[in-house]
Amino acid sequence: MGAETLQIIEMTREYAELIATWRYDGEYSLYNESEENIDGLMNGMHYACTDARGELIGYFCFGEDARISTIEDDIYDGDFLDIGLGLRPSLCGKNLGLSFFIAGLEYARDVHGTCSFRLSVAAFNERAIKVYRRAGFCVEQEVTHSDTGTKFLIMKRKHSFLG
Repeated sequence: MGAETLQIIEMTREYAELIATWRYDGEYSLYNESEENIDGLMNGMHYACTDARGELIGYFCFGEDARISTIEDDIYDGDFLDIGLGLRPSLCGKNLGLSFFIAGLEYARDVHGTCSFRLSVAAFNERAIKVYRRAGFCVEQEVTHSDTGTKFLIMKRKHSFLG
């Protein structure tokens, strides 16, 4: 699964309903969506990502919906596009993350015209952090989620990396 074989398309209700059923294990369960958030996935800021066969493999969101609420102030300043994502749980840990992530970054670059990105990732999520570092992101700050108390890292990428 290379980034070039992935398609990012407008979120559909069918895909949003499917995403709401995905379940991540253990501490990763904080990434679980709920049926109450199906309309949120349909708000125009979320996009489905499918493979060459048209199977849903993940999703992306851009802008405000990619941010988390924090107890710290002024976290989301500056000229960055926030990016959020979710890879189907059955695909996690299979070395697909980088090509999936790059597909989302290329889409965001093409649609939003920027190469300056920011993301928020749970500090324990070492698999994702490794992928983001490989894509050129650096940790800027540790923050605390205001609802759960979970530590998150704010990571940024300022330069072009895409061919």
